[in-house]
Amino acid sequence: MSIAILGETLSYLRFNCIWPTKDQELNPDKYYHVKLVLMLLSSPIILIGSTLHLIVSLKSNSNNISEDLIMMIAEVGVYYFIAIFVGYQKQIAQIYVDLSDFTNFEKPQNFDKVNRRLSLLSKMYKSFIDFAIINVCLSPFVSKRFCEKLNQEREFKEICGLLATTWMPFNIDVFPIKQIFFLLQLYTVVFTMKGAAVISFAIMETIEHLVLRIKHLKLMLNEAVSTEDVTTRQQRFAKCIEYHINIFEYSSRSAIHCDYLLCFSIGKRIDEHYTMCLFLHVLLTGALFGCIGYRSMETFSLDSLAIFFAWLMSLCIVCVSGQHLIDEAFSVADTAYNSEWYRRDVSFQKSIQIVMMRSQNPIVVHAGPFTYVSHVTILTVRIFPSLGATPRDNFVAGI
Repeated sequence: MSIAILGETLSYLRFNCIWPTKDQELNPDKYYHVKLVLMLLSSPIILIGSTLHLIVSLKSNSNNISEDLIMMIAEVGVYYFIAIFVGYQKQIAQIYVDLSDFTNFEKPQNFDKVNRRLSLLSKMYKSFIDFAIINVCLSPFVSKRFCEKLNQEREFKEICGLLATTWMPFNIDVFPIKQIFFLLQLYTVVFTMKGAAVISFAIMETIEHLVLRIKHLKLMLNEAVSTEDVTTRQQRFAKCIEYHINIFEYSSRSAIHCDYLLCFSIGKRIDEHYTMCLFLHVLLTGALFGCIGYRSMETFSLDSLAIFFAWLMSLCIVCVSGQHLIDEAFSVADTAYNSEWYRRDVSFQKSIQIVMMRSQNPIVVHAGPFTYVSHVTILTVRIFPSLGATPRDNFVAGI
C-alpha cells in the first residue's frame, strides 16, 4: 500500500535525506541511513563554532553570548527533532499508509480537496522558511559594519561576515577559509533547520488528515441513525463503531501491520510517535525566545528575528492543529446527541449512548509527559524576557 498523503512535504524530506525513497518507506535500506548519517555529520559547524565561542566568551567574562545561546539552542533542538523523527520513521510511515488506506472504510468526503489544500500550504510554508533563510544569509552583510565597529569600541575579536558567531583554534578570518565556513553554515541551515521546520509541517498534516477521518465518522454516524431499515441501520452503526475504534481506541486490526505486539489506534499511535519530537520543541521554545528577546533589545539582529518567526510558526501550526483535533474529537459526542437517536429502539439508544460516553475522552498529541499541543501551549510560552536581565537569566527563566 502506497502513501497518498503528504506528497509535497515528504518530497522535500527526501531531498534532505530525512525520508527514504517511495519504494522503501516501510523498509528503508542501509543506503538511506548512510546518507542520513553523512548529512548529520557534515552539518554541525554552527553548533561547534557557537559552543567554542561561548566557552571563550565566558572565560573572558564577556556578556556577548546571546547569539551563541540562540544558535546552540536552535541547533540542539533541530538535531534532536530530526533524530527522534527518524527513529520512529517506520512507525510514522505506517501511520501514513493507514491514513491512505480506504479498503475497510470509504474515502473521506473532500479527501482530495483537503490533500491538495495541504500540499499548497506546504509549498507556502516552505517558501516562508526560504524567506527566513534568505534573511539569515543577509544578516552578516547587514550587520558587518556594526560588528566591525563593536570590535573597535569594545576590543572584541569577532569574525564579521558569518551566519553565526564562531571561534576556532585557528585563524579562519582569511580568504578562502572564511568563505568556506560561510557556505558550510548555509548548508547547515538548509539541511537541519529547514528540515526540522518541514517535519513540524508533516506533524500538522498528519493531524489534519486524522481530523478528516473524524469528520467522515460523524457523517457515517448521521447516516446510520437516519436509516429506517433496522438491519441496515445496525450494519451501518457497527461500521461506525469499528471506525471509532480505528481512530480513537484500541485497534486489533492494525496489529497485523505493526512490529510491536500491542498496536493502538491511529490517534494513539500519532500521539505515541510524535510526543518526544514535540517535547524538546516546546521545552526549548521559551529559552530560545528569551535569548532572542534579549538580543533584539541589545541590538537589531536580522538572523535572530528570522529564527524567531520560523520557530514560532513551526510551533503554532502544530498547536493549532492539535486544538482542531481536540475540538473535532469532542464533537463526535455532540453529533451523536444531536441526531434522532431517540426515535430508535431501546437497544440502539443504549449503543449510541456508549459512543457518546467514549467520545468524552478526546485524542490529544502530547509534547512530553507534562502537556499536549493546543492553543494553551502557545499562550504558556514566555516570549518576552525580563527587562534588564542577562541572557543567562532569560535562558533559565524561559525553561
